[in-house]
Amino acid sequence: MEEARKLIEEMKGLIGKTDEQSEARIDEISLWFRDHHTAENVAMMQEFLEEGVAEVGAEIADIRHQIDDEQYRLLPISYIARKYFGKSHAWLSQRINGTKVRGRVYTLNAEQKQIFNNAMQDLSRFYSSFRIA
Repeated sequence: MEEARKLIEEMKGLIGKTDEQSEARIDEISLWFRDHHTAENVAMMQEFLEEGVAEVGAEIADIRHQIDDEQYRLLPISYIARKYFGKSHAWLSQRINGTKVRGRVYTLNAEQKQIFNNAMQDLSRFYSSFRIA
């Protein structure tokens, strides 16, 4: 049980690192837990994973708290979709990215491309007019 605790602590320090050595060590620790499958070890690993998920959830909530609804509405794709097309962010994103929806790939037609390009020009003029006095 003590070895399992030490390995979990070591894994905590490795989480988020993307170098080959860290990833290999995480794999080794994971294999150790697979090979030493006891109720106590499973409970410790489950607790570790649940704490990690809770931490990530808290970080996401903190970020969401810092960005208000007005800022979300001003994101270019959402703003362009709503203002110029009267559609949702997803609608425009699907067409720009050529996403397959219900078995069909949707893209912008010639008229919609022109509307999009005009929107970009409008936004360009709008943002370039800002000056700090």
